[in-house]
This record gives sequence, C-alpha cells and structure tokens, in this order.
Amino acid sequence: KRTVKQRTSSSEKRTVKQHTSSSTTSPPLQPYNEVAGKSNIIDANGYDRYGNPTGREYDLGRDGAFMGFNILIGQFYYFDMQKPIDALKIKGFQVKHVMTEDECMTELASNRYQIAWIISSTQIQNSKFISALTAFHSAGGAIFLFADNTPYVCHVSEFLRAKFGITVEGDYYGEKTMTYKENGYQQTGNFGQHEIFTGITNLFEGSTICHPVYSTPASRTIFVTIATATDGNPCIAVYDPPSPSTEGRLCLDCGFTKLYYKKRWFAFDEAVDYDYYFTPDDNQNEMQNVDIINPLSQRCKHVEGGSR
Repeated sequence: KRTVKQRTSSSEKRTVKQHTSSSTTSPPLQPYNEVAGKSNIIDANGYDRYGNPTGREYDLGRDGAFMGFNILIGQFYYFDMQKPIDALKIKGFQVKHVMTEDECMTELASNRYQIAWIISSTQIQNSKFISALTAFHSAGGAIFLFADNTPYVCHVSEFLRAKFGITVEGDYYGEKTMTYKENGYQQTGNFGQHEIFTGITNLFEGSTICHPVYSTPASRTIFVTIATATDGNPCIAVYDPPSPSTEGRLCLDCGFTKLYYKKRWFAFDEAVDYDYYFTPDDNQNEMQNVDIINPLSQRCKHVEGGSR
C-alpha cells in the first residue's frame, strides 16, 4: 500500500513544462498561513457549530497570495457555483467557469491554466473530451476530479479508466460527517492529517456518493486514500506523479455535493485548499512539494451560512 507523504518542505521540487503563472512586479505574499497542515487547532478565535475554526487565517492559503494563477472550472452538472468561485478569488486565483465540453476543451488547449476542475455529469457529448483532458494532465496541468453518485460519474470515470484502468461507481446515501484522526486515512468515517484538511476537524462526506473501483492490484497503488466515507470506501484520494514524470497532480472527490448541498452546510473549503496545493511555490515556477489534495478549494467542511 502507498502511504501518505506529508511534504511540507520545499527540499524537493518537480518542474512543470507549461501552465505557468504570470509574472508580477510586487513581492509575492507568503502563500500559506501559519497553521498550514494542522487540522486540530485548539487556540482559534472562534469555532462554528461543527467544531471547525472560523476565520480565513485558518485556511491553508493566505488571502491574495495566488494572484496570477488560473483555474478552469468545467461544470457539467448544474448547481450554483458562485460561492466557491468567490472563495477562490479571495485567495487571488483567476477563475474561468464553463459549462460545455467544447468550451472546456478550447480552454484546456490554451496553456493559460495551472489547474482544472472537472465536475462530472451523466454522459460525454464530445468524443475528444477525454483525450483533451489527458493532454492537459500529461503536460503538467493539475486536475481536481469531482464525481457523485452513479450516473453522475461519467467524465471522471472515463478519464480515470483511460489513464489508469480505474473507474468510479456507487450510490451510497451518506449525509454524515467524517472526523479528523491523525492517521485515520483508511478508517471508516475518518480523514487523516494532510495539508488539504488544514483547519478542518469535521468534514461533510457528501449526500449520495460513489467510490473508486480498481481493475487490478497494481491500480490500487496509484491513488493514496486520505479520507474514507462512512460506508468504508475511499472518498477522497490523491495522485502524486513519480519523478521524472511531467504529469500534473490529481485529486479525486467522490461527493461533489460538498460544493453546494444544504442551505446552511456549504462545504467548499476543502476544494479551495486543493488549489493551494496544486500551485507553484511563491518564488519559482515549480509545483509545490506537497501532496495533491490541498490547492483547489477552500477545505471542504461544514460552513455555517455558506461562508466563514
């Protein structure tokens, strides 16, 4: 079994061939808050009803620290994405939001983006979509893959099948909360210590969720599980390409209802942390030497009222 690597130092770096950030003339902000990598924060100024610290200083990334980095969101299942987009912009990310495969393919080929979110739906309309997504990933683009219950898994499942021989399926009615446990990555209803989960001790698993299905024993070693749903199946997993691969990192989340579900349970924080994780460090155009799951969103957790 692969183990989760806690890589918070910058001693090892991987060069990205494209999808570079735009240059800036002012000195860059330090990208991470002081609590980076810590889930159990006992001295926060306040906590929400779920026990998670309130305040953006408990996010992984600092406000405004990611100016010049570009995220493409390909959303193929409709729900309101404005709050996640606004949260990304607070951190400095520039966001392009598209809702058709053709638009998404055009943007993927533009070399403007370091990160792409793919929010799956029930069928693929353009037969060339998976090859376009694979080309983006092979050239260094990081991808945050959002699936949900079958059949809302198609884009994610077909990409993973073509790339690794892995599919996603299932219709588990979750609706429960996973809890932080330092080494609880593969324990039912738990997630382990990871930069993505900075400032999170309780995490909504999603409403109806899927899980990865591995075709061979070797395919089980490709992704590292960092959170396990209350049915005992992996629900958040990350892929960190081996050196000297030019591929980007991947994060798989099996319950995209984290992004929008319930009137007062807005769970997009994990996703913003994913994006921080994907971005280069603040001095060089290189991918940060951390595991894949943090940089894309703000840390998927229960957030009362939809914001902190």
